[in-house]
Parts: sequence; structure tokens; C-alpha cells
Amino acid sequence: MEALLVEQSNIDQATSLRATLEHGGFRVTLAHNLSDFSREINAYWPNCVVVKPARTLVVAELKKTLDQTELAIPFIIIGKKSDTPSTSGNNVAFVDPIKPADVSRSISKLVASQKNRFLRLPDLTIDYHRQTVLCRGQSFTFTPKLFKLLDLLVTHQNQIIMRKTIMKAVWDTEYMGDTRTLDVHIRWLREKIEENPSKPRYLVTVRGVGYCFMPTPD
Repeated sequence: MEALLVEQSNIDQATSLRATLEHGGFRVTLAHNLSDFSREINAYWPNCVVVKPARTLVVAELKKTLDQTELAIPFIIIGKKSDTPSTSGNNVAFVDPIKPADVSRSISKLVASQKNRFLRLPDLTIDYHRQTVLCRGQSFTFTPKLFKLLDLLVTHQNQIIMRKTIMKAVWDTEYMGDTRTLDVHIRWLREKIEENPSKPRYLVTVRGVGYCFMPTPD
């Protein structure tokens, strides 16, 4: 899972939480101030935010910025609640920093519900909780049918999915007399995930057969 760690830029490596998080199985991205945090939280969607408070970090402002994304991921503060009384709300948790092993276990427990939330592909992050997609830094909200179509394609990536199979899985019909609905949804999907929808690189048409999602295009 992905963790966005916020701590001072001049922190001693021995007291940094990066190694603790990585040892706990997290892939860690660092932010050292509010500007870094805002950029990173919108550029990729982590499974959690871990903050090590310091005088130069306004924790309440970090939480406010996270709330604006509507990600609703755990916001974990290393320290006592009494040290940052102005920070509260949904998904806020405090972890005692006394023992590094306890910190790692506590964080892993707090983010357990995030384990299968995101599917991360090159240039594409899919959020299964909100049915939204992050593509090259831009967020898109999908309709249920469009999300179901995307899910079918990405869970069978690099495989050719027949049009008949798609119609049955997404629209629960085997009628093939009129597949314009599928064509329209494919176009909508390409408009969201392709840099040039008229020349798709990810969602490829296999003429006369169906479609193939290629996460690493040729």
C-alpha cells in the first residue's frame, strides 16, 4: 500500500518514520510542507497519510487539504491528541511513537480497510470505494455502468474481451442486434483515459471481435 509521509525536510534519518513504514510494507512518498502535500495528494491517491508533527507543519491545514480531495483515507498523527488539539474529525487517528514496531503495527491496523481499495496502473489509479479514476493527475467520476465496463477490462488486461461477453457482464443481455450503447460507453471511457481518444493506446479495438485493455501500450 501507498503512504504519504509528512515530516520535516531536515529530520534526522534515525528519527524519520520512512524506514519504519517501508519495513511495514508501505511504499512511501515524502512531503515536507503544505505545498508538497497538496501536490502529492492530488498527483496520486495514497492509502493513508502519516504526519510527524513539527513547528513548521500546521497539521490542521494538512487535514483541511486532505478533506478537500474527498478521499476519506486515514490521517494518522504520530503523537498525543493533546499535542494537536485543533485536529479532529473523521479518519483522524493518533499513534504513540514510543516503540517503532508498535507504530508500524498500529498504522497497518488503521489502514486495513484500504487494502484492496485502489488498483494502480501506469498513468491510471482506480478507486473502488468511490468509483472514481485518477488519470494523469485528473480525477473523473464514473457512472455505475461505465465503472463496471472499466473494471471488466482492467481485470482482464492484455486479454481480448468479446463484445458479447461485455454486453452480458455489464448490461446483462445477450442481445447483439444493437450494440450502440456499448460503442458509446467505449467512447466515453476513451475520452477519460486516453490522451488522444481517436487514436487509443490503452483501450484497443480488435475488429470484429471486441476490445483489449493494454496498461502498458506498445
